[in-house]
Amino acid sequence: MDVPHTAVHRLTRRLLEPAQDLLVLGVGLALFGLMARTVVGLVREVFKPSLDYRGIIAEVLFVLVMVEVVRLVIIYLSEHRVAVDFMVELGIVATLREVVLRGVTELSWQQVLAMTAFILALGTLLRFGDLRALNHQEQPNNRMLAK
Repeated sequence: MDVPHTAVHRLTRRLLEPAQDLLVLGVGLALFGLMARTVVGLVREVFKPSLDYRGIIAEVLFVLVMVEVVRLVIIYLSEHRVAVDFMVELGIVATLREVVLRGVTELSWQQVLAMTAFILALGTLLRFGDLRALNHQEQPNNRMLAK
């Protein structure tokens, strides 16, 4: 059932959407600044006499997670929708970051089992959940190629 749009609806939409875009842009710039600050700290850490390998790996993985979040913000600004497939990828990357940081040997078997189930669920959702419906539509149908 369609709801008729009144002048109030149009005015509200015209005012709130640009305000929301500015807010999301501010969040994206803050995230980008955090990423730049982390990279500068990472470069300083690399040139110290003693290296903290675990800390450096943690920072690199943090930057990769932040790149995914910034990419999600950019897609939201361009398409005005939240890309669920990128959020699923972000969940996978963030979970793997925690596993790498802690080390599998430091985790209990229940935690390893829970993370494995979580990553498998996200991977299954990404692969079979029609999250990439646009990519499936762009590819030709295999049955049509057989004819």
